[in-house]
Amino acid sequence: MLPNKKNDLLYLLNILEYIGKIWKYTEKTNDAEELFELNEQMNLNASLTLLANIGENVSKITEELKHEYQNIEWQKIKDFRNRIVHDYIGIDLVVVYEIITNDLKKLKPEILTIIKEKTKQKIFDIEEIKISKESKYYNHIDFEEIL
Repeated sequence: MLPNKKNDLLYLLNILEYIGKIWKYTEKTNDAEELFELNEQMNLNASLTLLANIGENVSKITEELKHEYQNIEWQKIKDFRNRIVHDYIGIDLVVVYEIITNDLKKLKPEILTIIKEKTKQKIFDIEEIKISKESKYYNHIDFEEIL
């Protein structure tokens, strides 16, 4: 898809979904080592993939929206995606765990704010959000935080 303000909603919803899944996969862990050992690294691998997906979705968001919301470190998120994808062995799991437990807690409300503001400005269509709420794809988003 070509960059388009209306498509930004899809990418932002995807990011929220991925955050929800990551937290689901890591909720029973207290540190990076526990995450590493959980389910023979399946939860870690899934979380890394979802972190990469967050970075991929960030790269598709329009520059206009990124410029408007400069408080989010868009480039850092994209760079971390590249690090996961291209340097998997060199990933510091303590850093990954810190991103999951700290950075995503900051990112989620920022993404929610963007969606609310752009919906209020009628850049995003409220009907699309309602349709997304009914989708089986978005099981890890609390749409009450948006609507």
